[in-house]
Amino acid sequence: QLINLMRDSAQSLWIADTGAAHAIVGAPAIDSAGAGSLLCVPLLSHGEMLGLLYLENVADPACVPALETLACNAALALDNIRLRKEAVHESGATREVEQQLAFKQSLLRTLVDNIPIRIYAKDHQSRFIFGNRLMAELAGFDNPADLLGKTDYDFFPTALAAKYFADEQRILASGEPLIDYEEVVEDQASGVLGCTMTTKVLLRDADGAINGIVGIGYDITPRKQMEAHLMERTEALEVANLTLQDEKRQQQVLIRKLGEMQGQLLQSEKMASIGVLAAGVAHEINNPLAFINTNFSSLERDARQLLELIEVYETNESSLPAEVRAAIGGLKRTIALEDMRLDLDDLLSESREGLKRVKDIVQNLKDFSRVGSSERELANLEVGLDSTLLVAWNEVKYKADVVKEYGGVPEVSCLPSQLNQVFLNLLINATHAIEGKGRIVLRTGFDADTVWAEIEDNGSGIAPEHVDQIFEPFFTTKPIGKGTGLGLSIAYGIVQAHQGKITVHSTLGRGTAFRISLPRAGADGALH
Repeated sequence: QLINLMRDSAQSLWIADTGAAHAIVGAPAIDSAGAGSLLCVPLLSHGEMLGLLYLENVADPACVPALETLACNAALALDNIRLRKEAVHESGATREVEQQLAFKQSLLRTLVDNIPIRIYAKDHQSRFIFGNRLMAELAGFDNPADLLGKTDYDFFPTALAAKYFADEQRILASGEPLIDYEEVVEDQASGVLGCTMTTKVLLRDADGAINGIVGIGYDITPRKQMEAHLMERTEALEVANLTLQDEKRQQQVLIRKLGEMQGQLLQSEKMASIGVLAAGVAHEINNPLAFINTNFSSLERDARQLLELIEVYETNESSLPAEVRAAIGGLKRTIALEDMRLDLDDLLSESREGLKRVKDIVQNLKDFSRVGSSERELANLEVGLDSTLLVAWNEVKYKADVVKEYGGVPEVSCLPSQLNQVFLNLLINATHAIEGKGRIVLRTGFDADTVWAEIEDNGSGIAPEHVDQIFEPFFTTKPIGKGTGLGLSIAYGIVQAHQGKITVHSTLGRGTAFRISLPRAGADGALH
């Protein structure tokens, strides 16, 4: 109003900013003539100078108060303009911040609603204050907002809800998070139980105060189902593998039995042939031996009687004519009668011993063969060892000195020919194990329940890794063509059939000892 009044007067009024160069109101027209009547008033607001107010041609000093009032209002107007400009600027910045915040919120919601993990937050009373789409679907809702303010008791079974609540309260009380633990869940839409790998941690504000908990969980039900399926498949494969192994073992047992039966059959036929041959040889030797023995007895008697007759003639030799005595003396010297008389006893004794040895050989051949024997009988193991040694002597005598350490064992109920077969196999093996000249010990003994025979050599021994295989059919460490691998398996089968056992103790490079242990027979021949 003052400005409007002054427009019609001779006075000029204008307002400039702090630079005193920008006229806001009025048009200053200052010249040198009117410079003395110019009035300048500062425009102040809250102690800050906003500009200057100029009044030209001041004639009445009484207008100064009005001018000061005008200056105050002008300062307020300028301050208001400045505030409006700042408000407009700040409003633009706020809108930009709000737009950025809205974008971030939209981005975050898009992420949490589409990530394949359940995400949620709860307050101190385990009430939902946030949840994503998967969490809402698990609870049976289409909209995540439907979770807010509710607890697990509102949609999950009581037992599950109680467990979730207890876990969360324990976290709030202890401050310790639960990291990657398996948790059972129930899908409320389908009612299907599943398994979730869950992590729950504390929710804190900017100052670090605890506001609740944050949970994340991802569904591991398909993985658990796959693991269960794999476990079933693995168990099925293990069962199938065990079945195959059992079938393989049964096949191996059958193969071993077939091998043993075949080996025993072959060996039995071989031993039967040897027995028949031995019996035949024994019979053929025994016939001439019988008349040789008879004739030798007659020859021995006649020789002694002739010597007696010569002695009688010698007692009467002095009564004979000289030429007869000379002829007789010449004949004595020619036939070396004195030497003959001295040697005759030794010759007859050695011949008698030779005949006895031949007779023993024949008897041992008979004992070894036992042709046609199929029933058990009482027999002495030491006798069996002796007869078997005689059969194998031609091969043994060049390789080893035989030492007998017999314990005077009682008889056992057995098939002697089969045990002799065992002894023969072990003796041949002992001979083959010796390089150069060695020693074989035949040892026997007994206790209250068993009678045993042992064949020990100081040969090359058996490697430890082979000890468990030596009784298997067709297993042999001998060069190709030197062994069938059936001898020990046959021996094992024969000893087993006699309700006994065969054991081995061997040291590589020092020798091997096989022991055959058999049950003792009672007074009536029955086994103990």
